[in-house]
Amino acid sequence: MYGTREELCEDLENMFTSDELLVLLVWTEEGISVACREAQPEPDGAEIREVMKALGEMKMTQYRQEGVNNLTISDLLTRQREAANRQVSVPAVLLSRVLRNYECELENRIGMAWEAGRQEPESVRDELNNVRALQEALAA
Repeated sequence: MYGTREELCEDLENMFTSDELLVLLVWTEEGISVACREAQPEPDGAEIREVMKALGEMKMTQYRQEGVNNLTISDLLTRQREAANRQVSVPAVLLSRVLRNYECELENRIGMAWEAGRQEPESVRDELNNVRALQEALAA
C-alpha cells in the first residue's frame, strides 16, 4: 500500500476488522533514501516517491515470499532508472512531426503569457529548448 497516513488508515479500515491483529511495517522517504545510499547518483525526491509507489504496488504474495529489505529497495531503484533510460526506435518522420506539433503548442503558451503581460514560464522555455535539441539531433 502506498499513500498518505490518512489514506492508508482508511484503506486498512476497509480491509480489516477493528479487532483483527496486524503487523505494520513502514517505509518512509528517509528509509528509502538510506536503503539507496550506495546508489550513484543518490536518488532525488521524485525517484524516492516512485520507489515507494512501486513498493506499495507490490503483491502481498511477493513481499511475503521475498521480503522487503535494502536490497529489494535498491533493485526497485535500479529497475526504475533502467526503464527511464530505455531507448526506443521510432521513424524520424514521426518524431519530427510530434516535435513540430509540440513546438507549436509551446510557442502558443509563450504567446498567451506574453499577451497576458506575464513572462514565459521557465518550464515552457526549458521544454522548448529540449524540443529544439531533439530537432537538431534529428537534422544531423
